[in-house]
Amino acid sequence: MSSHQAILDFLSAHNTLTLATVGPEGEVHAAAVFYAFTPDLHLIFLSEPDTLHAQHIGSGAPVAVAIQADGQDWQHITGMQMHGLARPAATGAREVYLSRFPFIARTDALARALKTVRFYEMIPNWIRLIDNRLGFGHKREWRFTDY
Repeated sequence: MSSHQAILDFLSAHNTLTLATVGPEGEVHAAAVFYAFTPDLHLIFLSEPDTLHAQHIGSGAPVAVAIQADGQDWQHITGMQMHGLARPAATGAREVYLSRFPFIARTDALARALKTVRFYEMIPNWIRLIDNRLGFGHKREWRFTDY
């Protein structure tokens, strides 16, 4: 299996990430958000613009992400860590997100809520995939140079 496919498979198997941001005064914040993703590994999420993490992101900011399933036995932990840039999303993010979570557009209250949110994208420059099933502390890493 290719490295790219291993990352896509992991992203497909999960739907929630923890987003870590840093504010202008150095204050840190973490928030759990649902995500979708593009074939080129951009993570798409939405948030109301007045949330603390959205304010930290502004028009673009470095962030960290962690993705894992809850309730794992330590010997079987799998997870993903990422560093990269988050920013307001480019055109097409809404479609990517709604293709992963189509129920949002079909639920009146959620469809109305979509009018008050902004879509963001996280573009990774570093990814670590952890899989203790292959041995304690087993990890693979990838670095990307382009945003």
